[in-house]
Amino acid sequence: MAFTTLTVRDDVVRKLKAIKGPGESYSDILERLLENQPAKSVDEWLRSLGPLEGRGIFTEQARRQLRADQRQPRPLPRRRRAAP
Repeated sequence: MAFTTLTVRDDVVRKLKAIKGPGESYSDILERLLENQPAKSVDEWLRSLGPLEGRGIFTEQARRQLRADQRQPRPLPRRRRAAP
């Protein structure tokens, strides 16, 4: 594997150290940060959801609550009026 030396400001190094997990290299941090970039288009976002297809993202209890809310929505909290 090839390596490249980067020059990084001290303030950036402190930020990287702050988010560095145990056993994680700086390369791992940079890769993680680069992978978590927002999608540039709806198409790109939809494609990124592919690995989640067919996988449950809600617990059974959350699913029951969602179904109950669909049948009878919970009342919205009352908003306070602004003081004059």
